[in-house]
Amino acid sequence: MKDKAIEKFGLDSCFKALATAEVPLVLATVVQTLGSTSGKAGDKALVSAQGIIEGWIGGGCAQPAVVEAARQVLESAQACLIRVGPKGEWETLDGVVDFSSGCLSGGTEVIFIEALKNQAKLNILGDSPVALCLCELALPLDFSVTVTSPDLESSQLADTVRIETDFASVDGEFVVVATQGRHDRAALKAALESDAGYIAMVASGRKIAGLKASLAKSGVEAAQLDRIHSPAGIEIGAVSPAEIALSILAQLVQLRRSFAGQLVKQADEAAAEIPDATAEPAEGGCCGGG
Repeated sequence: MKDKAIEKFGLDSCFKALATAEVPLVLATVVQTLGSTSGKAGDKALVSAQGIIEGWIGGGCAQPAVVEAARQVLESAQACLIRVGPKGEWETLDGVVDFSSGCLSGGTEVIFIEALKNQAKLNILGDSPVALCLCELALPLDFSVTVTSPDLESSQLADTVRIETDFASVDGEFVVVATQGRHDRAALKAALESDAGYIAMVASGRKIAGLKASLAKSGVEAAQLDRIHSPAGIEIGAVSPAEIALSILAQLVQLRRSFAGQLVKQADEAAAEIPDATAEPAEGGCCGGG
């Protein structure tokens, strides 16, 4: 699910391409200007941790500040309000991060920076009590949820949940097998055949060992079996289905945040290998203000 502002302000096609590539992005919006600035109130841009991707929020004075703020927002997951302009010309305000600018135009921009919600895909295999609790808890945490089970009744789930009845269709970054006694082997085998980055199964250690042994005899390689996280979730002493679902979601959120940080780091390393071809600003002000 993408932010509605993307479609509204004409950046939709760019966002779709970047979302497919799993690039962490923020939306920068100019909310106020003072004096001569090339960015105007209402201007917007998609920004990665390395630079402006699409759109416009001003010239060479505003852009480095926005990129730096974007990095902070992506790392903290907290939106921020920044102010870019000549040093010492305004009072410090609580909640506003100031960036001084040496631009000869002398203008000031106030820009709101917010992380875009690029929902991670969670596929829950099974319709057990744990599976249903996991589905319910995952929705408000911005996961795109699919529940896959041959026995599922659609009336049990929210309208926003995608329903599949065939394990052959398993996909998603995160796959949790919560069949708990029905279709265990078929569901786990389908999860291992997917390209999920994280696979977990709700089961005892003894049961997992038996399933792994069975799958190994059928030809599944050890490296594939090592992809299975079990017990699923983090240790919180969970007992009830809701508590087990909570422990799993805590781990998924942790992994999702860690993954976003890794993408920023990888993009940094790639950008460091590119020669700096930044041109000096033209005389009269790098923002091009009149």
